[in-house]
Amino acid sequence: MSEEVRTAGPGDAEKHPPDRKNRKGLLVGIVGGFLTAGAVVLALNGGIPFIKKGPTLSIVAPAEITDAARTLDPANPKSEQYASEAKKCSVPLAWVDIWKASGASGGTIRIRSGDYISPPFTLTDAPQRVAIPFPAPYATGKGVLSVEGAANGAVISISPAWHINSLPGSASLDVVWTPKDPC
Repeated sequence: MSEEVRTAGPGDAEKHPPDRKNRKGLLVGIVGGFLTAGAVVLALNGGIPFIKKGPTLSIVAPAEITDAARTLDPANPKSEQYASEAKKCSVPLAWVDIWKASGASGGTIRIRSGDYISPPFTLTDAPQRVAIPFPAPYATGKGVLSVEGAANGAVISISPAWHINSLPGSASLDVVWTPKDPC
């Protein structure tokens, strides 16, 4: 029997063993599966969490609830309930700072958040920190905040700040927040 000796030709270097092709297909399938799973998780969680979707409200920290509650409307029977729920870590309060822009005449505003309306606040050059309940059920992560009154150059510190050059009645803004355990 004669054995045939074969020497490698120029096209042989490009050929891959058959098992290498299978591994490449498996790798593509795994990567595709991870990308698909990631897209599903993002869709179910409302998108990429670190990309802001709009003006954002901030939560009152547990250690600040007592001070925050002092800015709620004492004439509103629900104000005590809002503070109590925040202290129990069941439904948090939100913070906004309000002031007048430099050189503006200011005025007096009230903040409407859901069915709550704040007491009137006179805008000054120095920011005033005001607590409000979230404008919609906390778990929804979005709602509408309104400002009512007569003012020029009002600034409401949500992230980013909301500048109202002239307020001859009311203005509204869609806001968002990230629902999380408040305590």
